[in-house]
Amino acid sequence: MTKAELRRFVENNRHAIRLTANLQAPLNPLRGPAFLRTYKREFDHMQDFIREVDAAQHQLEGVVNATAQILSNAPFRALLQAHGLGTLPSILTQGSPSGPNSRSEEQQGPLAFAAEPQLVGGICIEALDLLRDLSAPLKIFPLLREVVPSRQVEIVRLMIALDRVQFRVVRLLIALTPRSQLTDPFAPRKQYEGVSPSQLAAMETDLAKVSHEFLSVASTHGETVLNLIAVMSYFDRLLNNPKLVMFLARNFIGHLEVYQKLLDFRESRFQKRAPTV
Repeated sequence: MTKAELRRFVENNRHAIRLTANLQAPLNPLRGPAFLRTYKREFDHMQDFIREVDAAQHQLEGVVNATAQILSNAPFRALLQAHGLGTLPSILTQGSPSGPNSRSEEQQGPLAFAAEPQLVGGICIEALDLLRDLSAPLKIFPLLREVVPSRQVEIVRLMIALDRVQFRVVRLLIALTPRSQLTDPFAPRKQYEGVSPSQLAAMETDLAKVSHEFLSVASTHGETVLNLIAVMSYFDRLLNNPKLVMFLARNFIGHLEVYQKLLDFRESRFQKRAPTV
């Protein structure tokens, strides 16, 4: 980014404009009980969402695999054509979708920059750009300065995915940032009443693992949702056709059960809102 481009960025980004002031981090500490409550709320939220996405992915994989097997049956394909169901959602003809184990190292590990990151008032431009259209509390920016640019971006992405662009959440994520990702790795770490150093270390490790996995599943969740909606709509029509159901019951009872479980899953679990990344 040239100097002219950087100047235009600052002029057009309300957060960047405010960073030209000498902002100082609030001195009031996050008390131990509030710190633990915030940690549990966000950690549980991420774990719950990961479980939901993995359950949805499992359902999708089961249906795709079952359909790949049954499509080799010529009478079944002819029956689908005869009843106007010969055109399947593309996911059913492309093979098994990617599962949780196929998440890339880039998604799972810390972010990295190909070149030296550009900063405005100590804040990475990429983090500012992610916050462009959001109402971010001004006091989060002095805290973000305490961590390296890649961690700033990761924290912002986590807040956006959690729908919690809040000072308390930033303070939690900064407090549980590994020393290697701090701007000053030798700075003394904050202590919280009722939270031992060993407990903080365990929380840091656990949060790093779950947050990386959370960002990974959140980044692919939209595609999974679209595929599931298409597949559910297709099998809703298929299972409302008595002739097709009878054919499956006689020849592919296990596949019929897979399709029915998909629709049962839609009714019982697939109702939650996806985070945004």
